[in-house]
Amino acid sequence: MTSATLSKQSQHGAALLISLVFMLILTIICASALQSTTLQERMAGNARDTNTAFQAAEAALREGETVLQGASAGPFDGSNGLYQQCSGAGAECTPPDWNDLAATGWRTVNTIAGVSSAPQFYVEELTQIDDPVAPLDAGTPVKLITNYRITARGFGVSDRAMVVLRTIYRRE
Repeated sequence: MTSATLSKQSQHGAALLISLVFMLILTIICASALQSTTLQERMAGNARDTNTAFQAAEAALREGETVLQGASAGPFDGSNGLYQQCSGAGAECTPPDWNDLAATGWRTVNTIAGVSSAPQFYVEELTQIDDPVAPLDAGTPVKLITNYRITARGFGVSDRAMVVLRTIYRRE
């Protein structure tokens, strides 16, 4: 027997077995990396969606403040997103529920692009109070301040994200 014949007979496929084990380990590592990357991509998308919804809600709050800065905000009679805070059961006393996705009772802001639904807001006229920082002189009439509660909701790029914000606006 020659030495070439002898070396072929002594091999039992160890190199093939070792390379298959390495391939299995690399496949497991790649699958784990792919799963981690997919999870991070979803988290980044959700963060973007929530951030977009927050910005849309902020825009709706600013629009509500702009309405109140006007000379006449309009009658707070339950129409056009303007309500009163009162104990009655009339339409002027029952603002819409922020969780109700039907747009009834909300005022819509049409200036936001890239969101699944236009942001919305409503304004509640709260009871008038005396100005706490006005001087209390005997001859000075009491200055009344009206506070308004603005509730806004914004939607994200997808319909799965909604952010609700609320602020108090003071007008003399």
